Amino acid sequence: MVNADFSRRAVGAGMLFLVMALVVSFNLDQRLARQRGQIVDVEMFVAEQGGFAPASVRVRAGEPVHFRLHGGDVAHAVAFGPGVGVESGVIAPGERRTVTLTFAQPGVYTYYCNLWCSKEHWRMRGVIEVVDDAGQIPPAAPDPVIAALAAEGVDLDAAHGADHAQPAPQEALSPLVDAAALATLAVPEPLRSPEWRRTHALADAIAALAVANPGRAASEVAPAAAALWLENGADGATAAIGDLYAKNCAACHGARGAGDGPAANDAATTPAAFTVATLAERRSDVLYAKIRRGGMGTGMPNFGTLFTPEESWSLVDYLWVLALDEGMSSER
Repeated sequence: MVNADFSRRAVGAGMLFLVMALVVSFNLDQRLARQRGQIVDVEMFVAEQGGFAPASVRVRAGEPVHFRLHGGDVAHAVAFGPGVGVESGVIAPGERRTVTLTFAQPGVYTYYCNLWCSKEHWRMRGVIEVVDDAGQIPPAAPDPVIAALAAEGVDLDAAHGADHAQPAPQEALSPLVDAAALATLAVPEPLRSPEWRRTHALADAIAALAVANPGRAASEVAPAAAALWLENGADGATAAIGDLYAKNCAACHGARGAGDGPAANDAATTPAAFTVATLAERRSDVLYAKIRRGGMGTGMPNFGTLFTPEESWSLVDYLWVLALDEGMSSER
C-alpha cells in the first residue's frame, strides 16, 4: 500500500514537473521568438503593377520587425513614418535589402517610396498596424489645426486667397526681405506671435503694418513683413526639411517651388508654385492642413500619414523660404 501511494505521488510529481517544463519551454520559445522578431518580405513594383506586396502589415509594439525589401522592376527607396526617421536608401531592380525596426508605441505607421518611380508614384504606400499586448491599436487623436479650421468654416479647397485674408496690393507682391526695415517700424504686438502668423496671411501682416505706420505704403512695409514671416521659416528650413521636400514634393512643385517639377505635366491639375504672388493671401495653417490632408481634386495625396505635425509645420516654413528668400533656399 505504501509503495502504491509512493508510486502515485511520484507519477503526479513527474507529471507536474513535465507540465511546468513545457510551460517554461513554451514561454522561453515565445521570448526568443519576440527577440528574433517578425520577418516581413516586401515585393516592390511600380504602382501601376501593384505597388507594395503586402500593402498592409500587423506587428507588435516593442518587437523587432525585419522588412526584407526586394526591388522588382525599377529603382525604389523606402521610408518609414511618421516620426520613424528610417529610410532604406535606393534599392536597384533585383536587389534585396533588410531594414530592421522596433516600434515603441502602438499606432498606425506607413512605409512608402520616396524615389519618384512612375506616374502613380504617390500610390506607393503600405500600412503598418502596430498593436499593443492586447492586440489593440489606440484611436488616433484628431488634428487640432484641421479641427480649428473646420470650426472656423475655412474651405481648404477654395482658391488661393479665399481663406479670409486681407487682399494683398499688387505693388506689394514682390517684397525683398528687409530685416533692417522691420526694426524701424512700429509692429503691433500680435504680429510678433508665431501663432498669429500661422493663422493669418502675409497680406494681413502687410496691411497691419501699413495701418500701424501711417504714411508708409504697403509696398514700403512689405519687405519688413517678409522678414517677419521668415522668423518662422529660418528655423524650419533646415537641410533635413529641404531633403524631405526634395524627395516628396519637388517632383511636382519643382526644386525651387516654381511648379515645374519633372512630374508636373502628369499631375491632375497644375501644381502650385510657391511664390509671393501665390502665397501672399494664403494662411500658413491652411498650407499645413493641405499638406496633411491632401488637396481634394488636385491629385495631391495626403502626407499626414507620412510626416509628423512638426515636420508638416517645418515644410510650411520651407515653402515661405522658397517664396521669400531665394538666397536661403538656394543654399539648401
